[in-house]
Amino acid sequence: MSTGALIPTSAAPASLLDQFGPVSGPNALFIRLRPGSDPTVARRSLEGIAHSALQLFRSPQALAQGGPIAYGLTIQLLSAQRPAEIVNYRTMGTTPGFLAGGLATGAVAALGVTLVASVRRRRRELALLKTFGFTQRQLAAAIAWQSTVVALVGLVVGIPLGIALGRLLWGLFAHELSAVVDSTVPAVPIVLVAVGTLVLANLVAAIPGRNAARTSTALVLRAE
Repeated sequence: MSTGALIPTSAAPASLLDQFGPVSGPNALFIRLRPGSDPTVARRSLEGIAHSALQLFRSPQALAQGGPIAYGLTIQLLSAQRPAEIVNYRTMGTTPGFLAGGLATGAVAALGVTLVASVRRRRRELALLKTFGFTQRQLAAAIAWQSTVVALVGLVVGIPLGIALGRLLWGLFAHELSAVVDSTVPAVPIVLVAVGTLVLANLVAAIPGRNAARTSTALVLRAE
């Protein structure tokens, strides 16, 4: 891709056409499958068509008409052709997944440290809430809501920003390869990531929430 050109027969020199004919050189047929088709079944069907056409090209009648050149005719069925840069990207394997997992682990650790520090810093306020009638479950729920709000802010800001930035970077990359910019947004994985983030945020808040629930009201009474 991005090397070579498609030239109409009308633009070729007459001497070239007279010597080799209008169909000299490789000829390609681009095939687009019907939406919803099974790629494996479609490929088997195309292979059958290619085999039948090749047998026709090598029939005695075709050989007699085409001469020695007909012996060199062949048909090759190719899959979707992609630039070398994209093919090489696939060799990275699970590296992007490990990188994303490392960043997610760092974010979870940062959230956990923030919640623990928040509980320690606000022990007096938590004890005061307890004197006002807050139960241990309500104090733990307050920490869980704090963690959930932090995760929600990250999702509300991060998901649209990530989609926009990803489309922009992919557009620049595709233009450099002279490829068609056909970016898609996978809705299901994004929803799963959002739900998983909220669940993980509440799991991280479990230990800080338990510490908050065990805050003694004696801290407030002693300070007063």
